[in-house]
Amino acid sequence: MEKAVLRKLTLLSVICGVAGFVLLGLTAVRDGKREWKQYQAEYKELLLKKISRDRNPALYERIANMKPEIKQVVIDEWGAVDRCVTCHLGIEDQLFASAKQPFTAHPKPELLKHHPVEKYGCTICHGGQGLSTIYAGAAHKAVDHWPVPMVAKGLMQSRCGVCHKDFEAIGADMLIKGREIFKEMHCAGCHQIERQGGAVGPDLSAFADKDPGNFSYANLDKGSHSKQAWVIEHFRDPKKVSPGSPMRTYAMNDYQIECLASYVLSLSQRDFPRQYTPKVKADFAPHRVDVIVPETELSAAADHEKGIE
Repeated sequence: MEKAVLRKLTLLSVICGVAGFVLLGLTAVRDGKREWKQYQAEYKELLLKKISRDRNPALYERIANMKPEIKQVVIDEWGAVDRCVTCHLGIEDQLFASAKQPFTAHPKPELLKHHPVEKYGCTICHGGQGLSTIYAGAAHKAVDHWPVPMVAKGLMQSRCGVCHKDFEAIGADMLIKGREIFKEMHCAGCHQIERQGGAVGPDLSAFADKDPGNFSYANLDKGSHSKQAWVIEHFRDPKKVSPGSPMRTYAMNDYQIECLASYVLSLSQRDFPRQYTPKVKADFAPHRVDVIVPETELSAAADHEKGIE
């Protein structure tokens, strides 16, 4: 009886041992096929083709001996860890200006002179999940309810406006246009920004800081559950996105909607450490948005145009 039990235990131990070795082997295989390791191997090959062993043998050998590693930028001042540079290896190298993603250099190198990656990271401007090392997990694709998903190309200036309030100084044409649309459509008749405007609708002063989980996505297409998508669709058709909303539907083209959305998404009351706070001219004064026509007068004017007395 005891021998039979021992044989079963021995067989079970052998099976467990074999299973453990198989799992270790699978782990090693999967680890070698990680996305970022493949990107780093491809980047190394591309880089070696761009330099000469004869002209700089030490550099050539150093690159040839590069081992795959997680690369990251830690910004203690706002508690961010960005691993984007693990894959985006050529982001600051103009040798890769015409390379494909994820190796291409930043399209606006002048911006990196004032926002070096080692000081600012990437997600402060581009959004996304800085700790991730996989394409989907980095929020390149839509990730429901992630606070700051990758910023859509047409909304990139919204992130500039989170820090920079002097839009003219940085040439943020879409933010300037969005602010003007906000004025022209008398949005301040219902919405406040920094205590300017009405109180019929929500205060927009810190719209960029709002948790995306507080928005209802029930009337948005599947896969569009982000605050960016909510704002775009809300400006396109307010009553569809928020049934019962008193907000009117305005005739705007896609560019105007992106400008207005960029402006609203730039409205933040976030505090930045002193060394990260942009300098402004001594005579800079924030633009006023509480223009001229109160909402009651707007309503009367709209009714008059429709022939309603």
